[in-house]
Amino acid sequence: KFLVSTLNDYDKTAANLDKMVATWSAGDPVALGETMNEGMRDTPEVAKVLLTDRNARWAEWIEARMAKPGTVFLAVGAGHLAGNDSVQAYLAKRNLTATRVTY
Repeated sequence: KFLVSTLNDYDKTAANLDKMVATWSAGDPVALGETMNEGMRDTPEVAKVLLTDRNARWAEWIEARMAKPGTVFLAVGAGHLAGNDSVQAYLAKRNLTATRVTY
């Protein structure tokens, strides 16, 4: 269902990508989350596997890694940084804070 929906909306891909880049560049994770999640509204099971579950696992890994010495750099796709189930939301549940680095 998700793949079919993606193919059906292929003509909107460029506009959606431009919107995602603009909202991320503006530092607006709420708008980014709305745009990113539009394509997954009809397939919440896909969103759970691709975003929610991965974000929870990453937060667990980040917490464990931060307890060790050394420097860590993390980079994830923008879709993981927006919405109620974002990596930051899961980190906040563990009393950790993520800070957006502007460019």
